[in-house]
Amino acid sequence: MKRGIIIKESVLYRQLDDSLTNTNIVLLAVCSIFLHYLLTAIILIGLSVYIATNKRTRNMIFVHKYAKSLVLFYILMNVVSIISKNWFGPIVGLAIMLAYVLGLFFRTVMTKELYERVLTLICIFSLTSTSCAIAEKVVIPIFVKDYNTARISAMFFHPNYFGTVISTVIIICAYKVLTRQGKTWVYYGIAAFNVISLYLCESMFAWIEVFVGIAILLIVLKKHQLLSIWMIAAVFAGFIIFILNIDIIPRLSEAELTIKLRLKIWNYTIKQIKNSLIFGYGPMSFAFKTYKMGNLVPHTHSIYLEAIMNYGVVGTLLSLLYFIRYYINVIKECFVKKHTLITSLILAITVATLIHGLTDLTILWVQTLPLFLFILSGYGAYEKFSEQGSEIF
Repeated sequence: MKRGIIIKESVLYRQLDDSLTNTNIVLLAVCSIFLHYLLTAIILIGLSVYIATNKRTRNMIFVHKYAKSLVLFYILMNVVSIISKNWFGPIVGLAIMLAYVLGLFFRTVMTKELYERVLTLICIFSLTSTSCAIAEKVVIPIFVKDYNTARISAMFFHPNYFGTVISTVIIICAYKVLTRQGKTWVYYGIAAFNVISLYLCESMFAWIEVFVGIAILLIVLKKHQLLSIWMIAAVFAGFIIFILNIDIIPRLSEAELTIKLRLKIWNYTIKQIKNSLIFGYGPMSFAFKTYKMGNLVPHTHSIYLEAIMNYGVVGTLLSLLYFIRYYINVIKECFVKKHTLITSLILAITVATLIHGLTDLTILWVQTLPLFLFILSGYGAYEKFSEQGSEIF
């Protein structure tokens, strides 16, 4: 009898240790997003490799339906990259797969309590980014002569990556307020600080991302009066900007030039896609082609054109198998089972990202992609709740 008690206690302690380890991995990964991007890369690569090589954690990656299709996708994009002599492909492809490892692990271990706590931490850590942005704009120029303060990137390599993270945080703050979690004035304050960052990074499309994300939250949560106010505010802002010609959004006067440059890039991309529509050229093929021509352009500035050019029709469909199944489950959870907590945020961030993706590709970065995948992992909390871990869809 005593031996049985000892065995049960041993199993209980092991489960507790595993749970704490899983939680620490999630916390470290998400909090590292707000460090300098080089430190972020080191930490996230280390965690992904640990998850993939440790037997216990590795078994938690592919419990989701169609997750194994991502392995086939990885093999295909490597083969295509080698055939196309795109030497950027295998390196970037490995980075994408390591990000998926993190995302799948997050989804498996996620609970509602952990998810909401980490969202709060994300909001708090975003204040460090705002502090760095203000220091970069105001303090550094005092000590560094001719320091360029036109657009601030803080610790995110490029201002548009910074803008994407900021807009995500503002949408999270709105989610916390609308679902009445915690003290609302705290999240209003954090959102206000991030609006400062949004002005400093001068990312035009990040403003659209914020508007769309909050609108989706209001629709899903059925806040019809607030949605009406939000739309009226948008119309009023449009009147100020386009009728009164008051630049309340930075760099909006450059929008026409930006679109012209985008159109040139898109026309070139479409020509390349026609030459390899079925399989594409491998990850970052646009960057590799422009690099060989002596003028490196990092991407196509469109998440849709980038996918087709890199992976072709076959690779794109293969990569979407997992996500199609995933979003079917999320939509059912939200609109059929009426579980709008968490799912409303997932849908808001997703739609905002897809809209932003029409004109840019900020999601494909060492800080933005893991943050996006963490947001998506929230659905794992419902899987745990409904099946007690016995079966994960």
